[in-house]
Amino acid sequence: MIDRAYEALVILKTAGTEQEVTRQAAALEEPIKRIGGRLEHSQSMGRRKLAYRIAHQQEGYYVLLRFQAQTERVAELERQLRLNEAIVRFMIVDASDTTPLPQPAAAAKAA
Repeated sequence: MIDRAYEALVILKTAGTEQEVTRQAAALEEPIKRIGGRLEHSQSMGRRKLAYRIAHQQEGYYVLLRFQAQTERVAELERQLRLNEAIVRFMIVDASDTTPLPQPAAAAKAA
């Protein structure tokens, strides 16, 4: 089967310490690996105020993941993310038509 490029935007609960939230963000790679996917890029977007309350949360910790996976396995990834109690919301989109991710400022200066 052919792998396709996907992007997942995940909003995590901000309850707990900063280290716990960072650990939860790093743990988002595991479900992708479990379905046979390959993580290309993980970008922490930090803590942001939500437009409206979701599950009694006013803030969320945003993480953007870009990965390759087989199309028929993405439904299993969605199921696994729904079961994760630390996740407030998530969205997975086909990234084959999206623009490349911007390079961090430090990496752009080094080039």
